[in-house]
Amino acid sequence: MGYPGHPQQNWQGGHQQQPMGYAEPESGPGLAVTSGIVGLGAGGVLLTQTIMLMSDFGDTPGLPDGWMVMNIAHFAAVGLAVLGAILVFVRQIAGAFLLMTSAVVTVAVIVLDPLLVKGLFFTMLGALPEFVPTNDDFGNYFSAMFEFGNEQAVLRVVALVLGVLLLIIAALPPSLRWLRGSDRNAHHPYAQGW
Repeated sequence: MGYPGHPQQNWQGGHQQQPMGYAEPESGPGLAVTSGIVGLGAGGVLLTQTIMLMSDFGDTPGLPDGWMVMNIAHFAAVGLAVLGAILVFVRQIAGAFLLMTSAVVTVAVIVLDPLLVKGLFFTMLGALPEFVPTNDDFGNYFSAMFEFGNEQAVLRVVALVLGVLLLIIAALPPSLRWLRGSDRNAHHPYAQGW
């Protein structure tokens, strides 16, 4: 009971007490660290695919400029993924945005590679005697890729899937909230005035 004209103050400094056994859900490092790991995986798969392709055609004289542009785009996606993962592991919000950018670039290069290199589907045929090319380079590219005829096709599909997965995980609010550090001290008793 307080004095007239003065409201009674809670002895805890105005903070509401939560029921016993209730804990506010915490957005821990799980999703953010997972996005870093998936980013490294996508970058590693894309790097492996690019190096294998370069080793197959590295000594061939007179490759079109599209090959060089394609390889540079692949290396750019890998670099963004590695840098983004490192920044996420040291809890910097910029890492999430670099991982999202890397995911978009990874998906874009996998999908748009046939625009840069005509006849790229030939690198993914392997032992597919029943494959009959058509006049549509995009159709040939995706048909060969999803036939899983050789390691080039498998690596491209895995990079595509990891790129899409990375884009989703890196953009999730709990991941971004943890990287921003909004709940670094949220569950520390002294931070709440207890």
